[in-house]
Amino acid sequence: MTESNKEKLLEAGTNLLAEKTFSEITMDEVAQRSGLTKPMIYYYFENKEGFYKGLAQHLLRIIRGYVEKIFRPGRSLRECLYDMMNERVRFARENPGLSRAMMSMMHDPNIGRLIKKLQDEFGKYAEMIRPVFDAAVESGEIRADVPYTLTMMMINTTGVGYMVRILKGIDEPALPDPDAVVDLIYEGIAPRNSGEVE
Repeated sequence: MTESNKEKLLEAGTNLLAEKTFSEITMDEVAQRSGLTKPMIYYYFENKEGFYKGLAQHLLRIIRGYVEKIFRPGRSLRECLYDMMNERVRFARENPGLSRAMMSMMHDPNIGRLIKKLQDEFGKYAEMIRPVFDAAVESGEIRADVPYTLTMMMINTTGVGYMVRILKGIDEPALPDPDAVVDLIYEGIAPRNSGEVE
């Protein structure tokens, strides 16, 4: 019962975050949306900042689950990036509210001040992805001089672009196949042919 009330509050916060920013959400709205009382919020989260932290952690757990599922040791980097791009597209289409909430969390300028550990959490995702990237370098799948951070920024920025277009209903021009985006990035990071002039 206790967990279900806490989950109801987090679900209400997630639904509200799909409509507005963290700083715009009031505890009265959370209580009303959840069907619980305002004191119940403070029972579980102590204060408004505690609720925001709990909500961010809830969303980060969801993101972590996808990252862990995709970036497993033994998989090729290309295979992981295909899955990552396709999963973002699928997730945005099937979970628009949750996708909006996650985008709001990641882009709200106030969230960094509220949750100092948020950056550390994103660092943990990098720790899950980095071994697959390093294995791709070691196996010759990609060149040794390929910058990890830049490569992941290109993939993430493209993924966010897909999500924004899907969430805003922008159909023209048509979105390219997510695998084609990965293939294009691979043209820049794959080993060069030995006969190629540099």
